[in-house]
Amino acid sequence: MNSTDDSYSMTCSLPSSLEQTPISSLSAASSYSSLVNCDETISIHHDQQQHIERKIKINDTISDINNTITQEYPNINKRSPHSTLQNRHVNKLCSILEQPVEIHGQGNFPTLNIVSKDFLIELRRAFHLNNIDIKDIRLNGGAASYVLTNDKSFSYTDIDFVFRCDLSSESIWTQIKTIVCECLSQQIPSTSSQLSFSPIIIQAAYVEKIVRVINPSNNDSWALISLYNINGQNIELKFVDRMKRQFQFSVDSFQILIDPLLDYYEQILKYQQKVNKKQQYHNHDYRSSKNNRYLYRYPAISVECLYGSFDVALTHLNRRQIVTISPEGIHGGGLLKYCLLLTRGYRPYDNGISSWQLEKLMCSRFFIDFADINEQEYKLLSYLSSHFSNDDSTKYRYLLQLNTIIERSTVCLMAHERNLTLTLISQLATEYYYRLYDEYNTYQVTTAEVTVPNSITIDVIYHNELDEWKSLYTPSKQQSQLQQEEQK
Repeated sequence: MNSTDDSYSMTCSLPSSLEQTPISSLSAASSYSSLVNCDETISIHHDQQQHIERKIKINDTISDINNTITQEYPNINKRSPHSTLQNRHVNKLCSILEQPVEIHGQGNFPTLNIVSKDFLIELRRAFHLNNIDIKDIRLNGGAASYVLTNDKSFSYTDIDFVFRCDLSSESIWTQIKTIVCECLSQQIPSTSSQLSFSPIIIQAAYVEKIVRVINPSNNDSWALISLYNINGQNIELKFVDRMKRQFQFSVDSFQILIDPLLDYYEQILKYQQKVNKKQQYHNHDYRSSKNNRYLYRYPAISVECLYGSFDVALTHLNRRQIVTISPEGIHGGGLLKYCLLLTRGYRPYDNGISSWQLEKLMCSRFFIDFADINEQEYKLLSYLSSHFSNDDSTKYRYLLQLNTIIERSTVCLMAHERNLTLTLISQLATEYYYRLYDEYNTYQVTTAEVTVPNSITIDVIYHNELDEWKSLYTPSKQQSQLQQEEQK
């Protein structure tokens, strides 16, 4: 058995009997049994002596198993934040890194097909040549959770990479931006243009947003470059020097260290270049070969859980449980992500704080960070665009869930401020509601022709005992037509 390949599975599937019997207790039991077998117990009957000997053998066997497990899996502690990926998880990780991702350009700039592993290798090499020290590169967020989960229906949007580096001076950050844009310009097909573009032009063409955060009070210093994808599957490059809080919930607290895998890809590439020089093979395409990844053995890939216990967080992920710590310390309170998890079938798990207390804390922090109604609208629209693409049905259900949470859990706002936020959400939900009716040809009216009286509640959502969604009221086609005739 290979400890590197199987330590992950063993960490998650130890028998309960072994968990409840420490090695020290087993050794003590063996010592006690040896005392029972001393010369003073000659008077014990033959059958009783055989029974004791069987117990001794069983205890010795269990002790040997525990010793073997401890030697082969030194990170067997279930409270440890670290673990090692199994081969099947490495295969999922490779599929993410090897899959081309489209980065769409503004105006006449062509769409770039970026393979993450090649782009990261180029970035790492360029940083090294420019004396920028990158401690490690990690896969973070939903993509990392996708690698680890057993849920086959799990999906992710952005592909988040974390670069741990020094951002003590703004000149280093400026240099990092320049290098990223230069590597992007190298991805532009040579047939599309013979011109060389400056980093500023490349940034305007392919970068959706750039964020730089310096917060001395929280000791935060980090930056973000998001490469634009029209379907919401952005490649996000996060450069972190110091960051107080790097996760919102336990299910998105995993970070996979991918430097060994990038070294593995570079090793294969060097091998292929050596083969091509010797001309042993002709017209051999490395990317199209399915056997190249097996030229070398997969390296050991480590994963770290920022929530704390890796095993506990993985259980939350596989059981679709919503757990967090100190939600008031999350920017925006984690409210939007919390409602997203609810629409995906996750449910709150009481981890020392009840769901209604959790929701009140999240709502309070959300309205502290986004106090103005215009800020709330911008944040909500950008979140819908980046996480749901063109899925109007999911957007509608998400807005209903958000409306329910804010209505029942907001305690820090005055009545008119709370009503402004609820009205904003209801208007957006109404827009998506009628879009869905138009798509399914329920009735043939345009959104501009529909007016909804204030006395009508478009939809109210509640949970029954089986946690299923149900609608209390839905306007029918006949009612909508009557409303239009009355207005005419």
